[in-house]
Amino acid sequence: MADIKHVQPAQPPVAPTEADGVNYRGILWFVVILAVTVGVCQALMVGMFKVFEHQVRNADPGRPPMMSPSTSPQPGMSVDIGAPGPVLLTDESGNLKQFRKTEDEDMHSYGWIDKNAGIVRIPIDKAKDLLIERGIPVGKPMPTAGVTPESTAAAPAPKGKGGK
Repeated sequence: MADIKHVQPAQPPVAPTEADGVNYRGILWFVVILAVTVGVCQALMVGMFKVFEHQVRNADPGRPPMMSPSTSPQPGMSVDIGAPGPVLLTDESGNLKQFRKTEDEDMHSYGWIDKNAGIVRIPIDKAKDLLIERGIPVGKPMPTAGVTPESTAAAPAPKGKGGK
């Protein structure tokens, strides 16, 4: 006869599986505690900086009256001897520009250095041309320390170890 009862093959037993071993609850608590700690530190730093600013603001005496930039003379201006306080440099970049401008004018123009001694200033390009044309002036040679031509001629020749 025909088998009317179909028998299913037996299912193999399912073995228990191993967990992934990650504690998600612990990771979540770590992140929360870390965020709270960072927030508290941030708040403490902001508070401390506000305290420091307050201390500096209260301790700063302000600008002394001698440092006012309007009373300090500019380069090239005459200085009043009776003026109170020191002459302070308040505009460094402007001072440097003025210095370079006067140096360029001095290097590219004629003028007196010492009128009584007859010393003049000539432009640098003209000075170079004259130096090339005339050459470098040669003066008396400098004597070397301790040895002069006269001292070597007058000194007797050194004697050897055994000779007289």
